[in-house]
Amino acid sequence: MTYSELRERVEQQISQLPLERLFLVSSFIDSIEAKGDASNKQFRRIPPLKRNKKASDLLRHSGTWQGDDLAECLDFVQDSRFRTHF
Repeated sequence: MTYSELRERVEQQISQLPLERLFLVSSFIDSIEAKGDASNKQFRRIPPLKRNKKASDLLRHSGTWQGDDLAECLDFVQDSRFRTHF
């Protein structure tokens, strides 16, 4: 769907809304515009990872573990894995 087609579709949908729903749409658009301005500053572009990198190279992109359920997560992963047959 092109930008023009999408815009036309949204305009058609908006034209059919009752007034109270139109207020909700307007509030929603205001909120995503406000979040868009703030979120653009939060994210930065990270260059793509190259092949032959080590796991230690990824550590600079990761945060610190703040939960107490790591053992439970590992148990779940091990229990839910299937054996592969080649």
